[in-house]
Amino acid sequence: MSMMEPQQISQGWTVFEILQKYPGTRQVFIEKKTLCLGCYVARFCSLREVARVYKLETETLVDEIRQAAINKTNQHSKE
Repeated sequence: MSMMEPQQISQGWTVFEILQKYPGTRQVFIEKKTLCLGCYVARFCSLREVARVYKLETETLVDEIRQAAINKTNQHSKE
C-alpha cells in the first residue's frame, strides 16, 4: 500500500481508509467523541458523513485529521 500525502485527505475519504493509512488519526475520532473506531460501517462512512452525523464542521474535521496525519508522519520520520 503506497503512503499518500496527508494533504490529500478529503471529506470523501472513508474512516477505514484514513485509519489504514494514518493510524495516528484515531485520536481525533476519540476527541470528537465519535463511535467510528470499531464501527462496522467505518469501511463505507466518509468524513463528510461523520461530520453530518456528529454535527461537526466538515472542513474543521478534515483539517484536524490532516494535521494529526502530518504530525504522526513527521514523528515516525524523526525516529
